[in-house]
Amino acid sequence: MTNPEENKKEEKGVLEISENIIVKDLAEKMGVKATDLISELIKNKIFANINEALDFETAEIVADFFGFELKKSESVAEKRKQQLKKNVGPGAKKRPPVVVVMGHVDHGKTTLLDKILKTNVASGESGGITQNVSAYQVKKKGETITFIDTPGHEAFHSMRERGAYITDLAVIVIAADDGIKPQTKEAIKFVKEAGVPVLVAINKIDKPEKNIDKVKKELAEIDLVPEDWGGKTVCINISAKTGEGIDELLDMIILTSDMEEIKANPNCPAEGFVIESHLDPQIGPMAVVLIQNGTLKEGDYVSAGLIWGRIKRMENFNGKRVHKAVPSMPVTVMGLNEIPKVGAFLIGETSRLVAEERAAEFNKIQHKGEAGDRVVSTAKIKELVKSRKMKKFNIILKADTKGSLEAIIQILESIESEDVAVQILKMGVGNITETDIKMAHSSGAKIIGFNVSINSAIEKFAEKEKIEVRMYKVIYELVNEIKEDLTSILEPEIVRTDLGILKVIAIFKSGKKSAKKVEMIVGAKVESGKIEKGSLLEITRSGEKIGEGTVKELQANKKVVSEVKKGNDAGITFEGNIIIEDGDVLNSYKNEEIKRKI
Repeated sequence: MTNPEENKKEEKGVLEISENIIVKDLAEKMGVKATDLISELIKNKIFANINEALDFETAEIVADFFGFELKKSESVAEKRKQQLKKNVGPGAKKRPPVVVVMGHVDHGKTTLLDKILKTNVASGESGGITQNVSAYQVKKKGETITFIDTPGHEAFHSMRERGAYITDLAVIVIAADDGIKPQTKEAIKFVKEAGVPVLVAINKIDKPEKNIDKVKKELAEIDLVPEDWGGKTVCINISAKTGEGIDELLDMIILTSDMEEIKANPNCPAEGFVIESHLDPQIGPMAVVLIQNGTLKEGDYVSAGLIWGRIKRMENFNGKRVHKAVPSMPVTVMGLNEIPKVGAFLIGETSRLVAEERAAEFNKIQHKGEAGDRVVSTAKIKELVKSRKMKKFNIILKADTKGSLEAIIQILESIESEDVAVQILKMGVGNITETDIKMAHSSGAKIIGFNVSINSAIEKFAEKEKIEVRMYKVIYELVNEIKEDLTSILEPEIVRTDLGILKVIAIFKSGKKSAKKVEMIVGAKVESGKIEKGSLLEITRSGEKIGEGTVKELQANKKVVSEVKKGNDAGITFEGNIIIEDGDVLNSYKNEEIKRKI
């Protein structure tokens, strides 16, 4: 008689799991009740609840009882490691880890970054650091760590989708008095999909209402089981306010990065990612670039998606000029021909020609597969050239929160027009400042504020400099007024209306052609339609257009009139660029300007 367990195994086959699996997840995969699985674990003297993680060996033993064979699946993290090793190649050396800090609004992410920056950057170097810095480097026990403030989930997501690995480790900040929120879960989802190791910083432990166990329970429920609960997720209790636990967090970042064996080859052309970009009215397009591999030097030609350029100047995170940027180093670069897209892959090129060709090739790849777009490079490049000729409505945008700012930007970017566009020269969170007024004055921009304020001194300064400052509290009102501004700078549509056709039957005053114009008086018969004073004339001879002009005066029966209709003779005072002859045909028409709308 056959063993029923063997039949079960034969029927259900092999299950793939990662190195660790939550009890309830394993039960679901096997199609058994979680309580039955826990009972079997207890028989094997393993006391685990439904949300605890099992290592592969333990899961293998219990799965065998239910008739399953387990196989280790290659994790996303392992695939990532293999890809990074492949990208680096021979000559690789250890490089600093790149750490992204993510978390829910108000959980203390910004406070943590500020505390790390103030504590671990030499005082002599911190003067140039601005409040809106997006990437910087700190020193801890002689080791360098590169920190990136979250570049927005969409940018992070787009980098991952292209197979790019911008970060080596993620720190998820969770408030001990608030727990995991939807935004926290979203951040964790992106990090997991990228296969990036995770450290959890449980912040605000200085608060009396803290509940660290609650946070850990919620972590376990989303498959991030803390180490002290039997899992592998490192959780560090910190207070960004007092600084407690921050040294331990930095030590753990260094330890984790050492285990990851993070390397790069500095002796090859640069590769990196654009993590921030903007237009400086005095300097031109600027981009913050994180170097991933190779070395970027001043004078190098580069491509960055559709954009190319030659590096004229580089500055590190505190505004000091540097002549080269090595792996894991964030630098602000100047010399690009346009503003690159955030998330664009920057490549060091051997010449201007190669850089331009790479940008064109990227454009071709980007649009591959679009309907009716199989041979795209020439057509798309022409479209890009045309887009550069668009009229721009320059603004400086300030909002109360990053969320408001991103919402407004998204709506403004969605406004479709081939001829005009909103160009945001500067954007930021906070009230309107004197610097905003000065930038608006030098660039001819208008200042747009959403749910922010402007003090009386700044307001007077704006009036003195004749800078228009607009304040809004409703987004759709802001957008509608900007649409009206765009409409006002649109070139009107010229519509031609044909009036009539005439044949010249007499020349009363011969034309004398000067350098600029011909003036003469002719007689003509209206063969169809009509002719009006002030209308335009198109002169044809033997069926070919030979010139054009304007009806300055019009007479009928020796009287000045405003129009002459079909079948009548007209005396025309003509001004134009050609001498009219007897027998010429005059096409009378007028152009009307039609106001266009966005």
